[in-house]
Amino acid sequence: MKEQKEIIQEYYDSHPKKEWDRLQKDHPYEKYITVHMMDQLIPEGATILDIGGGPGQYSVYYAKKGHQVTLLDLSPENVRFAKKKARQYKVHFNAMQGDAMDLARFSDNTFDVVFLMGPMYHIMSEKNRIRALTEAKRVLKPGGLLFTSFILLFGGVVYGLRDLQESICRENEKQYYEACARDESLSFEAFTYSYMATIPDAKKLLSKIPGLSTVKIFGQESILAPYRWILAKSPRKIRMAWYDYAIRFCDKEDYLAHTEHLMIVSRKEGKK
Repeated sequence: MKEQKEIIQEYYDSHPKKEWDRLQKDHPYEKYITVHMMDQLIPEGATILDIGGGPGQYSVYYAKKGHQVTLLDLSPENVRFAKKKARQYKVHFNAMQGDAMDLARFSDNTFDVVFLMGPMYHIMSEKNRIRALTEAKRVLKPGGLLFTSFILLFGGVVYGLRDLQESICRENEKQYYEACARDESLSFEAFTYSYMATIPDAKKLLSKIPGLSTVKIFGQESILAPYRWILAKSPRKIRMAWYDYAIRFCDKEDYLAHTEHLMIVSRKEGKK
């Protein structure tokens, strides 16, 4: 019987272009808002470790801005695709296959910035989520920044209403919708093995990592996630106006439930 990790790896091995296109074509507002918020915090010339960097969307972007980037991903096909994109965009970054829960190849206090934007979606037990966060903090320099993303459980309700309305009537979807109504985080088998968090549980998880303090919390799609198809049909000028308007809401607590992906930005304690 295959292990969960192997199943997750095989899923992403078969979808590197789909994952690239998700941010490039299908949900461009997610990347637009995310990098807008991250750019305000990441110092010039930073050393960046992109854990779970997938096909390289964020690694390419930050390598183009002059940062020294290393991408690590569970999927060998994602790594190969990321290397291809680096050549296409004429940028350089290191890209290698690896596991977010084992960063032994990297020394303590190595990176100015660490991205953990993907692994939390698929680590099924809290023990292993804490392990991944602890490893990310270990390789981060004192004073460095950790960017951790979560898929929000209510984001699945947004997706259901927007893209798969009949799912509310499916018996095999009942546990998901019931957990969401009870405000409970859930580890379950969705598109692959997935962990979807409530906002309080995501915050609580980060609070369990000693030596990290929260800098900022924001919704990576802000208020735009429910309106994907409406935005896709709008002229570019109108789309971009809405993207910029949504940035003004992305870190307001009252609007976080509109988003599908939550970003928690943390700083490692200690002097740089």
